[in-house]
Amino acid sequence: MLDALQFLTIVLSGAAVASVVFALYNWWLSNTVKKRLSQIVRQRWAPADVASPRKPTPQKIDTVINILSKLSLPEEGWQSSTVRTRFLQAGIRNKNAPQYYYAVKTLLVFGLPVMLFLFLRFAQPKLPVILFLIFMLLSAAAGYYLPEIVMDFITKKRVERMRNSLPDMIELMVVCTESGMSIDAAIARISQEMARTHPDLAQEFYLAGLEMRAGATRIDSLRNMALRTSLDELHDLVSMLIQAEKFGTSMAESLRVQSEVMRTKRTQRAEELAAKIPVKLVLPLGLFIFPTLLIVMLGPAILQLIDVLKHK
Repeated sequence: MLDALQFLTIVLSGAAVASVVFALYNWWLSNTVKKRLSQIVRQRWAPADVASPRKPTPQKIDTVINILSKLSLPEEGWQSSTVRTRFLQAGIRNKNAPQYYYAVKTLLVFGLPVMLFLFLRFAQPKLPVILFLIFMLLSAAAGYYLPEIVMDFITKKRVERMRNSLPDMIELMVVCTESGMSIDAAIARISQEMARTHPDLAQEFYLAGLEMRAGATRIDSLRNMALRTSLDELHDLVSMLIQAEKFGTSMAESLRVQSEVMRTKRTQRAEELAAKIPVKLVLPLGLFIFPTLLIVMLGPAILQLIDVLKHK
């Protein structure tokens, strides 16, 4: 049983190292895009490619990545499916990112079992075949699902950041529209003003402005932005703008009402998190703090009582 726990610890440690490497790569990629966006805002010019220039990949590495990614890539047409949308929602817009992602997944699916096989072959040669196969299957499953778990974690963190910063962006849009600016000009302005404080959402507004300048309608651009961000609040905002434009109501007033609703929701989320704290503290208090206090307070008395009983 102890050996089995050691093996599981090694497998989980390898999976943790791989997840950390993948998370650091995504963080570096997202940070590069943010720096590039800030540079564009400071220089007040907009090139066609928002992503930072990358050094060309060596031909051999590119060939290996293509071979590995083909083993895990979905069927044809995945570029226009939900697979591509997942990378956009995670803030990864590099056109080669899906190939790298599925290449890493293939490498983990085959690499982790091979590493575990070599370890077990030399460390525990007398291990039963059933346990050996179970460990191999578990390592392959961990290699398959680990990149997806990391991707979901990155997406959730990004969505949460944008959800918290959206009321500020809408309020700034209210100020811009009340000063006489159109919605299109307000979107371009807030993408510049909020690039430092809220880079994720500012980048999405900047891309929506680029779409409108390229010829797309305002509603289509905002709908694409809501799809990229996976925010229900942005879907509500788009619906509100459609209704305001259709019925001729004031855009500034509609945006102000929407901003108040979003701020109320943000306050309610904070209150909900605060209300969950006492419940979450029950387990650590009962398992770690209360037993320690009892040992500290009653320990000396119990020891003295044992000594008294022994002398009698």
